[in-house]
Amino acid sequence: KYTVLEPAIIEKAVVSTQSTGEVVYECGDAPDFDKSCWLDVKFNLGLEFPNLPYLFDGDVKITQTVAIMHYLSNKYGLNPKEFAVHAQCDMLDHVAIDLTNMGTRLFYQPKEAFEAGRDGLVKNAKGMISQFAAFLGSKTYFAGDYITGTDFLVFETIDKYTVLEPTIIEEENLKNWMKRIRELPTMHKYFNDPSTTRNWPLNNKMAAFK
Repeated sequence: KYTVLEPAIIEKAVVSTQSTGEVVYECGDAPDFDKSCWLDVKFNLGLEFPNLPYLFDGDVKITQTVAIMHYLSNKYGLNPKEFAVHAQCDMLDHVAIDLTNMGTRLFYQPKEAFEAGRDGLVKNAKGMISQFAAFLGSKTYFAGDYITGTDFLVFETIDKYTVLEPTIIEEENLKNWMKRIRELPTMHKYFNDPSTTRNWPLNNKMAAFK
């Protein structure tokens, strides 16, 4: 059990939408980390590209983090309003996934390899985070003066890195943006409710960094 789609959960929290049910798959303990809870049902859910995370919403059944985020953004009015801004936000979404994957590749290495590569990862991640800060500039949100799903995906990505290295954000504009997101009324509730996924591990049981 670990957080696989916190940005979508955050996004639903912001629009005050209650999920009809969240399915949790928890693998077994070491040394086998049995995954049968997921593998036994993976190809029986009606998903065209079975994977985690997935979203069921009426007749809609989709997988892939960015696709789910875009679906929820469009459904709840959190999508970019201008064509050019839409393209820019799409770009930021995929850069955020690149930043996530950069960490994931190291987090699931043996403990010794993780410790050896940690400083290099922090340095590289800090560089990418600085690029987000430069893009944000003086804007309130990444699309300008209104919030979009991109803000939640980028927030979740950077927030995870602050667990790895609390001082990883150096730019004041990005610190203020993170604070702005966190202080949204429903977000404040999410972050302070001990029952939310906010309190789950960031990675699965077999990861060197959880």
